[in-house]
Amino acid sequence: MGPQRVTRRPRCSAERATDREVGVVAAVLAAGSEEAAAHRLGLSHSTVKHHLASARSKVGATTTAQLVWILGPRLPAPGDAIPTEAVDVAAPR
Repeated sequence: MGPQRVTRRPRCSAERATDREVGVVAAVLAAGSEEAAAHRLGLSHSTVKHHLASARSKVGATTTAQLVWILGPRLPAPGDAIPTEAVDVAAPR
């Protein structure tokens, strides 16, 4: 039996971020700041920062600008409503 080949998902994949993380990124873009997004979502600023950091880590981004670029295909178009189920604080994780 030879060595097994391990197939890994690409590090820079938008699919690695959860719907909730994508929703928080969309909320920050729509609100204009982390603080404003936290207020709109009924979350603390530190929770929003945590979701952004978690998403950056999962997709391999080092900056929020890179995160937005990578998640672009999953983000709503400017002016579109942000799906509330993606950021509903009562939704199960």
